[in-house]
Amino acid sequence: MHWGGDSRLLVSSGQDGNLLIWNTLSSNKLSAVPLKSSYVMSVGIEQSKGDLVACGGLDNLCTVYHWRQPERATELVFHDGFLSCCRFLSEQQILTSSGDSNCILWDIPSGRNIVNFTEHSADALHISLKPGDKNSFVSCSVDGTAKLWDIRKPGGSVMTFTGHSGDVNCVEFMPSDGNAFATCGQDGSVRLFDLRACGQLAAYGGVSSESEMEGFTGLAFSGSGRLLFVGHSDGNVYAYDVLSDRSAPSFALQGAHDKAVSSIGVSPRGNALCTASWDGLLKIWA
Repeated sequence: MHWGGDSRLLVSSGQDGNLLIWNTLSSNKLSAVPLKSSYVMSVGIEQSKGDLVACGGLDNLCTVYHWRQPERATELVFHDGFLSCCRFLSEQQILTSSGDSNCILWDIPSGRNIVNFTEHSADALHISLKPGDKNSFVSCSVDGTAKLWDIRKPGGSVMTFTGHSGDVNCVEFMPSDGNAFATCGQDGSVRLFDLRACGQLAAYGGVSSESEMEGFTGLAFSGSGRLLFVGHSDGNVYAYDVLSDRSAPSFALQGAHDKAVSSIGVSPRGNALCTASWDGLLKIWA
């Protein structure tokens, strides 16, 4: 799932073959866009007007739709692996990450890939745009790293951040401070990094896992940046206070979902948290 920039729209997708656009205030579906491929792994919505949505998965494509006119679709073809994340920079450009270990900047009207970012050594799993700066983004990967990129300097990443001992499943910038970002991973840890420190500031944990297959699946900052909400494969959502004792979560939404949390996001206004799960449900917490 992904919030629209006005906090009223939300786009989601499951394995039913539809891309759904929701009114979050009424919980009504505004549109259902039928998809060619039902195994979708990422969705995104353009943040300024909210007219464009994108999705992709095991088809290796990023498909951009005008959701009010779903027949108007553009397929972005170049990745050689599953699409793991897609985020709009504008109505003309979008960034994607893929299981081929690469991230790509696309020109949407022409369908052309503008820049390839090719430094990860394993699947690239998620990307986050730096707040207030459409030239910078951070990506994370199965290779255990997060990398900062400048789209004006495609020759290589600006910085590489390490600390996780396994797959890094999600990365998100702190909305109130474009210098800090957090990651979560299969190693059961959540980590806070800062660009000015060129490294890690803090690590959080305290959640036990029954197997190596369990771990944190997604995260989102509160509007102020003080809280980190983290989804887990056990179906719970944990909240960490970034300034408090890091040995355990400050609180948890126990039993939030019956199955693994697959995606999580805080609305741009900061007044609602949305969680998505393998149990087929979207839940909004306020």
